[in-house]
Amino acid sequence: MVSSVKSKTLNTYESWNLVSVSIPARSRLYNLEPMGIGTGSVECLTSYTSRLAAAHCLSPAVLLGRTLAPLMGKKYWLQGGARPGTRGSALGNSFGVHAKAVNGTGIIAKDWITVLECLTLRNDLGFLTMRPWSKVFTQRNLLRSMRAWCPSCYEEWRENDQIIYEPLSWTFREVEVCLHHRRRLRFQCHHCVRKLPWLARCTRPGYCSKCSQWLGTGFSEHSPDMVIPDDELEWQMWVGKSLEEMIVGATHLPSPPKERMAKAVSLCIAQASEGIMNRFACLIGKRKNTVWGWQHGKTQIPINDLLRICYRVRVSLVDFLYSEFFIPREVEFFPIVSVSGVTTTRRTPRPFDRETTELALRTMLKDQPPFPMKEVATRLNVDKRFLYKHFPVLCKAISARNAKHQDVYYEKLRRQYEKDIKHATSRLRSSGIYPSRRRVAALISKPEGLRGSVRGKPLLPLSDLHIAA
Repeated sequence: MVSSVKSKTLNTYESWNLVSVSIPARSRLYNLEPMGIGTGSVECLTSYTSRLAAAHCLSPAVLLGRTLAPLMGKKYWLQGGARPGTRGSALGNSFGVHAKAVNGTGIIAKDWITVLECLTLRNDLGFLTMRPWSKVFTQRNLLRSMRAWCPSCYEEWRENDQIIYEPLSWTFREVEVCLHHRRRLRFQCHHCVRKLPWLARCTRPGYCSKCSQWLGTGFSEHSPDMVIPDDELEWQMWVGKSLEEMIVGATHLPSPPKERMAKAVSLCIAQASEGIMNRFACLIGKRKNTVWGWQHGKTQIPINDLLRICYRVRVSLVDFLYSEFFIPREVEFFPIVSVSGVTTTRRTPRPFDRETTELALRTMLKDQPPFPMKEVATRLNVDKRFLYKHFPVLCKAISARNAKHQDVYYEKLRRQYEKDIKHATSRLRSSGIYPSRRRVAALISKPEGLRGSVRGKPLLPLSDLHIAA
């Protein structure tokens, strides 16, 4: 008997893809977008930090203490100026004047950028600071210590339901006028009349961190901060536009290298003053030694001086920082120009008789007692550095001879001083009196010229005399 197999239709079920799904990284903090990124009105990093804290319903102090500071790994962000064992914060009063460093060019700004970018997964927070120009700008005269703001900007933003923030341009010391409203920035709360730090425990852009009052005011032509002389307004408008162009340039241009400033200064000297450095220094109102340091890359140019140089020769700040070639405007030469508040005067050079000076130095090398080089320079009415530059061998010989003489002289005084101390100690002991330091000191007088040590060698301590006697 043959069994028949009844065919059945197979059921098809849905298939599952067992390949793991790629999940994008999640940020610990909101990926808050900075205001004005890519424009000259980009906000500063302290403003961004305040808005980021508010987005999480936290104060800047709590955000720093619980989230940012542990990742920075630096204790002073947690303790601040508070005493050990007490609760403190770097956003207290002790840190107020230093909060500007968060927007600056140094390590503090770098630490904040690194941590905030890690927590928010953003990669553009460096443009909220001066870090792109860390190799060319010094911190000196760069940023102001306390907050500055335009009340009209705040009021306009609030009326239009815009986000309130603090532009990076307000942090510059040289910026004192709002480009949009052409009124002076304010530096004190008009309610409590106090200056405000860039970042405090409860900082909120647009509000006073001391009294929590609104800092915006309406536009009024009768306001005292609206009266600005024409020449000052022209200067401030140029400064503001130049700095905004520089801020915009950072988003699409590479950071200027350290040697860029030296090349630009040399180019200015070559084209604006026919390569004569002294003439260029006089043209911009700076000392020639200062300009020489800039030209050879020995020192960095403070931004206030750089702005005045560019304004004087009518070169764009962006061209000065990035262009390999630019043509400064030909400026009429003036012997004295007060550009940066420094008035330079050129002294008539003194006549220098090398043979007579050398003869005088050889004579003083044999004098008894030997003179120190400071007195030699005074007697010859010549600067000591000038003598060392032109007669290094003679000057070193005079100085070495005087040093040897001083060693012998002070050693003689030292031995006499110790002899007098031991004699006074013996007198007191023979009289049955304990030779304390005060009693020994009352019987002797320290020789003139001995003040605790002899050329780095300490005298015999009075406290050890009664033990050695």
